[in-house]
Formats: sequence, structure tokens, C-alpha cells
Amino acid sequence: MTTNVTDQLKSLMTAAEAEQAGLSSLSLSQQKALLNWAHRIFTLGQHVVAEIDKVKYDGRLIVLTDGSKWSVDSTDTLTAEMWSPLDKVVVIDGEMFKLDELEKVQVEEELD
Repeated sequence: MTTNVTDQLKSLMTAAEAEQAGLSSLSLSQQKALLNWAHRIFTLGQHVVAEIDKVKYDGRLIVLTDGSKWSVDSTDTLTAEMWSPLDKVVVIDGEMFKLDELEKVQVEEELD
């Protein structure tokens, strides 16, 4: 697993950036945190448009037809629980909007 995380980081950084960041001396936990941060920064300002495939665990998890999985903030699970497969949604900066009713919930993408 260490090699995979390290390789992913190296693919995102120049050799000089990896050296300046001390990538080779970071622990696996630190490398994972850096990779998660890089992914979050990359996705800021971008959006996902898809249909809901499944709403699971009483609205705590939404799986979209593109395969992405989104954890729903505990304060929004009652709203998400009412959403259905094939509802069209857009995710923008940590908020998932159901387009036909303009409802929204706070979400965070689950990365494998």
C-alpha cells in the first residue's frame, strides 16, 4: 500500500516538489493525509452531476450511478433518506443538491 500512495503522490507532484515536501520521509499515514488533501483541493470548484443509484443506511450514504459514494452529514440524513434512485443530483463543494426539488444535504466523498 505504501508504494501505491507514494506513486499516486509522485504522479501529482514534480520531483522537486516531492523532495521539498520530504515525501520519502513521510509516514504512510502522513502520505495518505497529503493525498486526501490533494484530492479535496483538486475537486474544489468542480461538480458532479449524476443520478442516485442507492440511498443506504437510513440516508447516511448515497451511491451515485457514476459509482461515487457520498457520506451524508448526520444533520441531513432525514432529508437524504427521502431521496430515491434515479433522482438527479449535483455535488458542488461538499453540498449535494437534488435538482427537481432544490433540496440539499452536506456530503463528503468516500474514497476507497
